[in-house]
Amino acid sequence: MSVRLLEVDDVDRYLRLTACIADGSGQDGEGHSHAYSESEPYDVAAFHDREVLRWATAIDKPDWRRAWGLVDQAELVGYLQLAGWTLRSERHRAELGMGVARSHRRRGGGSLLLGAAIAWARHQQSIDWIDLGVFSDNPGAQRLYERHGFQILGRTRDRFRVDGVSLDDTEMTLNVAQI
Repeated sequence: MSVRLLEVDDVDRYLRLTACIADGSGQDGEGHSHAYSESEPYDVAAFHDREVLRWATAIDKPDWRRAWGLVDQAELVGYLQLAGWTLRSERHRAELGMGVARSHRRRGGGSLLLGAAIAWARHQQSIDWIDLGVFSDNPGAQRLYERHGFQILGRTRDRFRVDGVSLDDTEMTLNVAQI
């Protein structure tokens, strides 16, 4: 497996993979990775134009996004995205989201993705912090983030209700300016 920065030409593959991972979130005893429900699924078509615009936006501008792909034999099997905020006062922070196809979990791909994105963020003068939320029923993901230096800030109880399941959201952060 390898990791590479995704380009605008990869948006459709990225969105299809994200939808597939979101559809399987919380099933078969696995923790939730996405807050989309059966009644409100991830809509690939609705997100396409927005993603193309965000991926083309410079990181010193509001609402940018960059994504890395986990590739196994030319197949996109995981992703990690960093996104910038819209307010000027919070542009020194990036928000992280990640997903790995069920077939490739617990094989080191999440660590590869995190390593690539953290290294990239460290070299961006405008990014000091990476923030994320991880669901309470996904302790494996929380441990992965902790191994990469993320610290817990707090927990929002009952933050999401997905198909009748209440999920707490654990907020975590990493200071990439001090690494």
